[in-house]
Amino acid sequence: MRPTRRDGAPSAAIVHDFFIQDGGAERCAIEFARILPAAAIETTFFDSARFGDRIDPRRVRTWPLQRLLGPTERFRALLPLYPVWFTARDLRRYDLVLSSSIAFAKSVRTRRGALHVSYVYTPMRYAWDLDTYLEGSSLGLAARLAARTVRPLLRRWDVSSGHRPDVVVAISEYIRGRLADTWQRTADAVIYPPVDTESIPLSHADDGFLLVAARLLAYRRIDLAVAAATRLGRELVIVGDGPERARLEGVAGPTVHFLGRVDRDRLVDLFQRCHAYVLPGLEDFGIAPVEAMAAGRPVIAFDGGGARETVIEGVTGTFFEHQSVDAVTAAIERLDGLPIDRNRIRAQAKRFDRKVFVDQWRDLFRRLGVDPSLYSAE
Repeated sequence: MRPTRRDGAPSAAIVHDFFIQDGGAERCAIEFARILPAAAIETTFFDSARFGDRIDPRRVRTWPLQRLLGPTERFRALLPLYPVWFTARDLRRYDLVLSSSIAFAKSVRTRRGALHVSYVYTPMRYAWDLDTYLEGSSLGLAARLAARTVRPLLRRWDVSSGHRPDVVVAISEYIRGRLADTWQRTADAVIYPPVDTESIPLSHADDGFLLVAARLLAYRRIDLAVAAATRLGRELVIVGDGPERARLEGVAGPTVHFLGRVDRDRLVDLFQRCHAYVLPGLEDFGIAPVEAMAAGRPVIAFDGGGARETVIEGVTGTFFEHQSVDAVTAAIERLDGLPIDRNRIRAQAKRFDRKVFVDQWRDLFRRLGVDPSLYSAE
């Protein structure tokens, strides 16, 4: 059993980079807030209008720029400040620190004898995947030059801070491998992100359209899905927003529809009625494709990353090997000839259910000797 503080009951903190957009990492952080119901939540920006109904804002501690700027959508422009802030963040008063780290949260300071567990979504994308991140991006020349100038520094910082946590948990086997390659550190465990399969009923409807639901960022290669659907004259519905939306709308044909952000009920309805979900980018895990599978939808995915761990070729979908319009087009046509067993597809999705995620984290805490009073027994 890890020692606890002498001055009272054990205490815990959850650290997450920022709560601005409602993505997969934020879903994980919300689950952590439920698993550790008394933990303080340390972050930079917190959008209470978007997250306040799922995380009590009274638990959240933000940085000074929150008061000055509010939860700004331009949070990426502050990239140079995040490593400085999180590295200096002193959390030595806590017995357990759980960092939910997209890039920076893993670097917080903890005390000797405490336990720092970091759930890592990826090695810092700005450091290791910059060329992919910038390829096809609408960022200007000055931003591109600045990013490439600081890349060596970010890589060194990412490796150094990646060795601060006592325990590292990766979101997929793919990310475990990437951490070994970039940080020269082996993740202690893999726990897949939670998918709320119970909120997505199985459906046998098929309205024929293809679906993508993602932040519109260049590295996600949504341009491939747009171009393939335009070439085939197939209806494609795109849910989500981001800096690449205007560029994508400019090259899309009349069969491609951009819905922007939609509420959860609308998204579930789209999962239930689509013909297939398209995953054209290299994803670290990919929650949305698994959600589509929960509704019984097959997935057309690039053959790499986390999709290899969730999609079964010829059973729950099909892969394409090259990120090209020709390859995506061929995969869409190939899927039309596959037998679809919607019950089998849903059964695969349930392997990644929220309950599995929660149970695995409780089991990990038990094995690490975390005081049981810190995590919920739900």
